[in-house]
Amino acid sequence: MDTTNNRKLKTCAGALAVSLVVAAAVATPTLAFAAGTTSQSTDVTVQSVTPDPSGDNLSFSVPTQIPFVAKADGTMLSASADSLKIQNKSVFPIHVVNMAVAEQSPFKLVADVTASTEANAFQFTINGTKAAASVDTSSEAAWNMGYEGSATDTISLKTNDAKIARVNTDISTPQKAAAITWTVASGAAQ
Repeated sequence: MDTTNNRKLKTCAGALAVSLVVAAAVATPTLAFAAGTTSQSTDVTVQSVTPDPSGDNLSFSVPTQIPFVAKADGTMLSASADSLKIQNKSVFPIHVVNMAVAEQSPFKLVADVTASTEANAFQFTINGTKAAASVDTSSEAAWNMGYEGSATDTISLKTNDAKIARVNTDISTPQKAAAITWTVASGAAQ
């Protein structure tokens, strides 16, 4: 081998060695060259538990009754909205997602007493929601309540459009005409 070839070989070997060092440096993660510390984060979440039948997960109160008195023309009057309230007793917001009204015999809950032919037919509306066997209120912001102790932790229940017709039962004393089941969920209607 002559000197020229020997020099070429050494030059190529040196270039190859430098190339390998550069390639290794590029392939090594940046953290190997970083000075100091690194960090990562973890989210912390809070969620109300899914309501169970025992009612331990959401706490609220409702009126024990909504009393109506019938006038001679069939118009029914009730207590003021200030005395009829649903109150949130949970530490987070809740909203009414369903109002289910179950009529009690001999009374018949109808959409419109003037269009009905039923005996003891009655109708009423609460906060603009017409009473019916099942009313979905889950998307109505009017049924939202803030956390307990907030300025918005109650919903006053204003009754209107309450009427009764074709009464053939004794209503000289209070008679149970219906029962309302209120279903609530945590959060607010959108």
